[in-house]
Amino acid sequence: MTADPRARRTRRLAGLWGLVRLGLATLVAGVATGLAVMLLVWIVHSIEHLVWGAGEGPFLDGLASPSPWWLPMVTVSAAGVIAAVGWYLVRRFGRRIASVEEGVAGQRMPAIETLVDTVLQVTSVGLGASIGKEVAPRELSAMAGSKLVRWFRLDARWSTILIASAAGSGLAAVYNVPLAGALFAIEILLARFSAGAAVVALSVSAVATYVARPLVGDHSLYQVAPVEVSPSLLAAAIVIGPLMGWGATSFSAVTARLSKRRPTGWKLLVFLPLTFAAVGVLGAFFPLILGNGRALATAGFDLAQPAYLLLVLAVMKYVATSVSLGSGAIGGTLQPSVAIGAALGAAAAAGWALIWPGADATALAIVAAGAFLASNMRAPFTAIALIIEFTGTGFTLLLPIFLAVAGSLAASRLTLGGGLGRFAPIDPGRE
Repeated sequence: MTADPRARRTRRLAGLWGLVRLGLATLVAGVATGLAVMLLVWIVHSIEHLVWGAGEGPFLDGLASPSPWWLPMVTVSAAGVIAAVGWYLVRRFGRRIASVEEGVAGQRMPAIETLVDTVLQVTSVGLGASIGKEVAPRELSAMAGSKLVRWFRLDARWSTILIASAAGSGLAAVYNVPLAGALFAIEILLARFSAGAAVVALSVSAVATYVARPLVGDHSLYQVAPVEVSPSLLAAAIVIGPLMGWGATSFSAVTARLSKRRPTGWKLLVFLPLTFAAVGVLGAFFPLILGNGRALATAGFDLAQPAYLLLVLAVMKYVATSVSLGSGAIGGTLQPSVAIGAALGAAAAAGWALIWPGADATALAIVAAGAFLASNMRAPFTAIALIIEFTGTGFTLLLPIFLAVAGSLAASRLTLGGGLGRFAPIDPGRE
């Protein structure tokens, strides 16, 4: 029996209109995400320049070092008070703030509470708190995406894909890493690949990154010296990979355990300011541990500190970030992971030179950072794309990074007691 031509035409028009709605939603999501990232970047940069000064230097986002030396004691303590009061009020009187993962699953993300939460996160980082700032743009972008899918009346499948893509594009735009942002959406948030999801994720990340560039810039996050691959570097990558895997597994486990025991209620008003104050005291003497980790990672990539000091700073960053998240703060571990890995890699390069000279120390720091990040995120492809786009090294270090990441994931998986079976990615989300 032949179908009614008018019915076929109606279905084609409905399908075409659905495709147009999806295309418009993708474009609007990219623009909205880019604007959201610009807002957060403007806040954190304004605070950094107001508090720390605008001169070039090795501190935070390339700013001058703290002056006077005791300034971190004041600023990080102030961040603790502001964040504690803000999060206490939001959690007591506001609606529950859904995580990015919950938003992707379809749970409503309240606009006002999410905006306040993300502003508190980046304000804390701008004042020197030792936490990552990447959760905030992902969270705010996912919230915007969750509103858009209802406005454009997308079905459940495309709603999930668009919200995940918006969250990934928040990461892409804030660090100018469009490929890594799209991979984050597919590998971590969706945990499955499809051509349609790839098209949407890549499109949203590209648009958001372009929109945010007036404030973020069109350059890699880290400016590193030219690097070379040698047999010594390849051997070092094989050795250092498992070491980074064990370290990252420990870091991930500790931060997750402490985050689950975050203080609430009046305890938040006590423990968060005290913890931030302690970090501020430590940061007064070792300022490279403050902020989201960019300063310490830069020191590792530039080999700007002695090997023994980089090793000490990596341990301090590990502790400062873990206790900060455990005290009630909301933030990420992405940039802290890069910082710890880079510092450890640069320190290891000094020792490796005694065993087999010829490995590029900056290259080994980059390789170690990628390996540490891969095991902490449990997402190898996203981590590889991130470290390549962060450093602007292109495909030069692809082989040693692959070797180190493979060793890191194998060691991490064996440490967790799961053999070499499926290594399910996690959403670092609201750690």
